[in-house]
Amino acid sequence: MKKRLLLSVFVLLFILLYGCSNTSNTMSEPPEIRITAGDMEIASVVGLNQWNGSIYDREDTFHTSMKEKSVADVPYLQLNQEIQIEFKGTAPDQFELREYIVDASGSIKYTEKETKSIPFKYYNNTPSFILGPNPAAALSSDSADYEPGATIRGFRLNCIWGDNESEYAFIIRTDAI
Repeated sequence: MKKRLLLSVFVLLFILLYGCSNTSNTMSEPPEIRITAGDMEIASVVGLNQWNGSIYDREDTFHTSMKEKSVADVPYLQLNQEIQIEFKGTAPDQFELREYIVDASGSIKYTEKETKSIPFKYYNNTPSFILGPNPAAALSSDSADYEPGATIRGFRLNCIWGDNESEYAFIIRTDAI
């Protein structure tokens, strides 16, 4: 009788612990994020990579972001401005921000070796970074790319919550140097 009771208690504990530890893997969708630079809010799009056991084949997030926009609709930021990213729900277990130079359609202009990982600093638990110059912006042979506000930069924030992974993307315009 004691063995059965003990076994029942262990089974019940196992079920409770497994259920509690698996909570982050059963989020129905990624949380919303808010991206700001000063008083300006920057629009973003989200794409699921792997979510609740499903793997997604989807459109590139930069193309999605530029689908119904013209370059004039893309917000302009001066170099050396601080950009903050606020998660409006559960913060990811891990995340990485990568920067790309993109064209007006959202296509990446250069190879993967010209992308760079952006380090964060934290202020009140909110990740932020300073928009510095990107050396790849100086690779263009088109003189129009060096006009003020003509450099289009795309940012991908890859986030992981347990087994779930999504990608947020936002695009801004800035100066080449």
